[in-house]
Amino acid sequence: MLVEKVNITCNERIAKAQLTFKELEVLSFCKKGMSCQEISEELFISIETVKSHRKRIIKKLGLQGKEEFRRFIIDLLAEELMLQHKNSPQNYP
Repeated sequence: MLVEKVNITCNERIAKAQLTFKELEVLSFCKKGMSCQEISEELFISIETVKSHRKRIIKKLGLQGKEEFRRFIIDLLAEELMLQHKNSPQNYP
């Protein structure tokens, strides 16, 4: 039996994961390359709370640890750059 591979975008994966507002907030800071310490200072929460949010994000996205999470962040940034380029005024006649 052949199983068709479905390509799902990072943003679609995030939407399906049903992340909480705080998880989305932590994810947005992770996309900026911020450390747990920096995120905790920005959000006025403990480092342990940031780590807990990050662990739940990883679990909800179905990733296997920090390394896959880093790869996901890179893919997400690449996806967003491609969308920005696709929608830029340069691409219109």
